[in-house]
Amino acid sequence: MAAGIEKAGQQSMQSIMYETGDYVICRNGGVWRVSGINADKICLVEHERGTVNLLPANDDELVRKIVSKETILEIVERIGFIRTIQASNEKVRRKLYDEAMAKYDEVEWAKVIKTVYLRQKGKRLLPFEPAYSEKAKSYLHGEISILLEVPVNEVEDYIFYAIAKN
Repeated sequence: MAAGIEKAGQQSMQSIMYETGDYVICRNGGVWRVSGINADKICLVEHERGTVNLLPANDDELVRKIVSKETILEIVERIGFIRTIQASNEKVRRKLYDEAMAKYDEVEWAKVIKTVYLRQKGKRLLPFEPAYSEKAKSYLHGEISILLEVPVNEVEDYIFYAIAKN
């Protein structure tokens, strides 16, 4: 059943785009489940912690629905082959991370996570980089957790295993 509810003869864009039960990506981080929609509010429950958030129906906090299971399986399979972000200096690196995160794209999140992971292993990590990795993980790991039914705290092991078998 569509969750769109009319308000003064028009439906809000958010009500048209999402239904109760949908999982969505939010700008401030993470994957959330739409638990209810009415004429002027959308109720969200954060996937990992269960935090509840009530947003105005026309809020731009919601970016999009999560991808399909097939898409996430393809991305996990490709992670070992996804290139890292290369930057000549700190300012450029931060800009490239910002641009990658602003795309709200699984491959871009994988690039950020992989880049930070390898830079940390090589002991070249800059102080701002872990925050980008954590936010990218909140999106990508949340989607993997939901779509592949893997507990969030086991997603990294799942990815390492998937990379190792390729």
